[in-house]
Amino acid sequence: MGFDSPSRRDVLQGTASAVVGAVGLSSVAAADARFDYLDPVFTNAPLSVYENVGSDRITILDERTGGRIFQGPEQHDGRDWWYVQFSGDSGGGPVTGWVLDYGLTASDFICPLSGTVTSTYWDTRDGGSRYHRAVDISTSPSGGGQVVAAREGSVVIPPYDDGGYGNWLILQHPNGWETWYGHLRDFEVVEGEYVDRGEVIAIEGATGVGGAHLDFSVHAPGGGKYRSYYDVGETTVAGTGVPRSFF
Repeated sequence: MGFDSPSRRDVLQGTASAVVGAVGLSSVAAADARFDYLDPVFTNAPLSVYENVGSDRITILDERTGGRIFQGPEQHDGRDWWYVQFSGDSGGGPVTGWVLDYGLTASDFICPLSGTVTSTYWDTRDGGSRYHRAVDISTSPSGGGQVVAAREGSVVIPPYDDGGYGNWLILQHPNGWETWYGHLRDFEVVEGEYVDRGEVIAIEGATGVGGAHLDFSVHAPGGGKYRSYYDVGETTVAGTGVPRSFF
């Protein structure tokens, strides 16, 4: 898989195993647990993150912050807790810790690239004459980040788009959904190949129009675009859930 290793805010030091060991995790998750290991999620309200189950709060995350499940559920005071790695939000960079079950919603797609958000959905372009209907993520001025599949699907590689996406790729997912990936340096897959969620599909580049970045968008059946909630300057972690809203 193409995921980066976990990172944490400065307030949380040490490895995930040290934190998990401090609370004595159950060896086997409950059979009816809502989530499995590495399932993508996002917060459905502002949500406190704790270093230990129920104690030592690290931070409060914004609503619609993407994460991925590392461990759980662990019961405390009759409630389920999950150990989750989150992308950054307006309050800081990525953080990993324990959160309550009720604050998490399953995500259909994962973030395809670890980096910094440089443009968001509804940003204006061309002097305000049109809207950006995607999320731009950049790893560095030269690019080169590994782009992973946001969901399992079949690869379509359209012709080069000199005035826009440059090298770009479409993944066709179950039930008519698609994800688009633009400005790629190289492809790591071929036309017609079926890929799994999290598999490396391309390398971030600067082809087409604009500097090095990934242009990422989610398309509903019938062509409508699916808003992904990110803000400029936030740090993304590949594999965390894509915060969503339909309209």
